[in-house]
Amino acid sequence: MRARIIYLLLLLVIAVDAFGQKEEQRLYKPFKVDVGINLTFPTDSKLTTGGGFLIEPRYGLNDHFHIGVQLASNILGEGESIFNHQEATYRAQAISNASLTGEYQFGLENTRPFIGLMAGMYRRSDYEIVDAGDGTIINRQAHDLDFGLAPRIGVISGKFRMNVTYHITGTEISDFFSLGFGIQFGGGKIKDKDKDRFPSWE
Repeated sequence: MRARIIYLLLLLVIAVDAFGQKEEQRLYKPFKVDVGINLTFPTDSKLTTGGGFLIEPRYGLNDHFHIGVQLASNILGEGESIFNHQEATYRAQAISNASLTGEYQFGLENTRPFIGLMAGMYRRSDYEIVDAGDGTIINRQAHDLDFGLAPRIGVISGKFRMNVTYHITGTEISDFFSLGFGIQFGGGKIKDKDKDRFPSWE
């Protein structure tokens, strides 16, 4: 809980700093949509590397601070461990999230780093634990829903985005890291003839 409070305070500081800045004219269009894929690395040693995909519409309040909504689905790969003194296979788990996002982009160059935070609901699908020898089902885990936070850092270069995110998914869902690669649609530089259509948020 303490970590979650720290992350929320960090987001608040970023937001206050962003709104405190005065820009005569924004350089980039405010609306954009990110589409990407993830490599997922669970913190639970019973699971293995997986993958997923995401879509994230975002709006730039100015050229630095952006808010949005991320919809994503990730797979944590099948792994083996001991369950009730038996060698067991933990089936792959699907974890989806619907999260509000906040992001601060440093600088105004074509390539610029960013930091951000996501907060929303994570849902883990049903999965099974089976005997590693004969495939007999030992245990079934029902789906679970929990609130989660996800701090992230990354870099934007033109339309390309890359980020590393740590998903803190709640008490009953496996935390994981994701390495994301995506393309940004929209959000390009504003041409002179369009400057009056996109004033800065002040």
